[in-house]
Amino acid sequence: MTERMVTFVRTLRDAGVRVSMAETMDAAEALRHTPVSERPVFKMSLQAALIKEHTDIPTFDALFERFFMVQLKDAEQPAGPETEAQEGEPENAQKADPDAEQDQTGETGYEEGEQQAQQEEGEGEEAAGEEEEGEIEEMLSRIQVGEDTAPTAPEPGRQPHRAKEENIDLYQELPPGQVEDLYEAVEELAASLVTRRSIRYHRARRGQVDIKRTLQKSFRTGNMPFHIILKRRKINKHELVVLCDISGSVWEVARFFLKLVQEMQIQFSRARSFLFVDRINEVTDTFDGRPFEEIIEQLKDDPSLNFFGLSDFGRAFYQFYAEHLKSLSRTTVLVILGDARTNWFDPMEWTLDEMKLRTHQVIWLNPEPMQYWDTDDSVMSKYAPHCHHVLECRNLDQLKRVGELILQT
Repeated sequence: MTERMVTFVRTLRDAGVRVSMAETMDAAEALRHTPVSERPVFKMSLQAALIKEHTDIPTFDALFERFFMVQLKDAEQPAGPETEAQEGEPENAQKADPDAEQDQTGETGYEEGEQQAQQEEGEGEEAAGEEEEGEIEEMLSRIQVGEDTAPTAPEPGRQPHRAKEENIDLYQELPPGQVEDLYEAVEELAASLVTRRSIRYHRARRGQVDIKRTLQKSFRTGNMPFHIILKRRKINKHELVVLCDISGSVWEVARFFLKLVQEMQIQFSRARSFLFVDRINEVTDTFDGRPFEEIIEQLKDDPSLNFFGLSDFGRAFYQFYAEHLKSLSRTTVLVILGDARTNWFDPMEWTLDEMKLRTHQVIWLNPEPMQYWDTDDSVMSKYAPHCHHVLECRNLDQLKRVGELILQT
């Protein structure tokens, strides 16, 4: 339990909550007198010991729910012979097998474990102490810590996120119902990535210890540095520019990638989106507060996008080079989604090299399986040298890695 407390305190500090060593010891002492099974009291004790500022309470609540999450192995059922699960069984069936009764008690959650401990209090102080210690260990064994936390039960009327969704091939045509589920999965993915990035961003801003100001502050406390002053660093956010191929061969993947970009764009100083088949069209203002499905339908009906034209990467890149090259800077992250199939047109790869020279990062995402790159009219090998990263992107798991890479640049 001590190691868990230390890790939790470290997580609070990483999130910007000031917690001293004395407060950590107070929290550890409070836990000696707080039943772990009484979750509200357990949480209140930690909050009272660790939180000083009212503004830190939301951070504490969010991390507590993620850090200390109790998983029950079986759904809670009312105890007693009248339960439906015991219909047709003898009333003394549990008494016939004490080991089975003990296993059932261990699997039904905190409440029944606590009742069992209360029933055995009369067996002596030593035996009661051993029972309480064993009960706490059993409870702690079901506490998941940090990012290893198992998913909680889904909200009523909401389908749980299935692990197999991560490997669904987005490159193929999907039924409408599955598309909606995947949109929701992308929203959850983006929210997770943004939260993690915000914590890293906040931690990076803290900077190094300002020794001069810390010593000056310590004069008021008898030269004891109770208040550590940190040098605040100004970290500039990058600009995100997206060039997305929307030809028929990659459209299925493109819409999920655009959904991810829409959900993450607040993390950038500016986000611009350009779609193309054989010519560039900026659609930045299209991604407003409307439902994403409505925006996608509007894009499908836009005649300027030429969905049924032949892909011409060279022509599209040259247009971007001629019209928007000067808008790129060393803070720009340029992300290109496309299969690099030029239909035998001139790829004009030199335009991409000019973009790379002006940007912070160039990331190319190819939704085709890697074994098909450079086959027929694919010229991926001509574009790859002018990119910092070239990745396959055709399912949610790969999309997650893409999101992490974009936010880390």
